[in-house]
Amino acid sequence: MANPSTGFGGAATEVLRRRYLTAISNSEETLLTGVANHIYTVLSVIFTEQAGASEAIHMYVDADSSGSDVYLMSSQPIGAEGTFVWNDRFILTETDKLHTKTANAANVDVWITYIDQQLA
Repeated sequence: MANPSTGFGGAATEVLRRRYLTAISNSEETLLTGVANHIYTVLSVIFTEQAGASEAIHMYVDADSSGSDVYLMSSQPIGAEGTFVWNDRFILTETDKLHTKTANAANVDVWITYIDQQLA
């Protein structure tokens, strides 16, 4: 675990974390919820279809808690029993929420890895 200096003798933390959800479907699921004084660098998100049926997946950020979503991925196809890997890094802060869902009733597992930086 890195422990970078924040200057003036303070220290912040930087921790590699993961989270997973099983059997997501067409209801909104939260992958990551921001907390004050934290910066999250999302490293990868892996989606795996488990029901043997092609599906479309969405991933989006509610950046201001107003209900206005910013789509990072919309209707991304994933084949029956297939895997899709999102490995473009992006940042979430403070009150950002990262959500996902499928276009239809489905059974998709999701694994997310990210760096959690807590500011001093």
